[in-house]
Amino acid sequence: MKYHLDESYIDETPNAFLYQRTMDRYPRSAIGCFIISEDWDEQALLELKEKSEAWFLVGLHINDMDFDRLDIIEGIVKCQPDEVKAVTELLNVNAASTIIGIDVVDIKSLFKCGNLFQFIQASATGDSESDLIKVTTYELVNQLSKARHTKGLFIGMESVQSLPIEVFAYIADAFEELLPNISENIYYRSSMTNEPNSFHLKAIYAEE
Repeated sequence: MKYHLDESYIDETPNAFLYQRTMDRYPRSAIGCFIISEDWDEQALLELKEKSEAWFLVGLHINDMDFDRLDIIEGIVKCQPDEVKAVTELLNVNAASTIIGIDVVDIKSLFKCGNLFQFIQASATGDSESDLIKVTTYELVNQLSKARHTKGLFIGMESVQSLPIEVFAYIADAFEELLPNISENIYYRSSMTNEPNSFHLKAIYAEE
């Protein structure tokens, strides 16, 4: 399990940015995200990495098309087309603004757990914060329990206010009980949302 006091949000440069093949210029970022189906070949990815000064690249796989697992790509995250923004925001760890957060080095370590990752998420709305947290945690644990074999996990928590440490402990205990063998490869971040009466959990996990 990895978490610490997050101060990375002080830097306004995004840690993760979604690049498109048709862009005239590539803004600077630490994690270069791209959609695999947008005709990115090896030369284009090398150019992207150089011009964006990205530390590493992450491909987003949004359909069933075949793709070459190039060495220049740190990892592949499978998600739905309407989840691309959510994945990029999850990886943008400098946007975390509460006590629990991680940095780009941790994301780099996460991607060493495997080459192929899956994105999942759960959310709930209502007046009772404790109920929202319990329902959302149960739903995400249920989704993750169906995975074939999980080797690494990154969980993002989103709430309207800073989470007390007791809530974090509740969520961490739920996932570490499910995956006791990879507790050292479970990473957490916490961030704020403007959506009232809501709680969200988003995650990516390495799968075989």
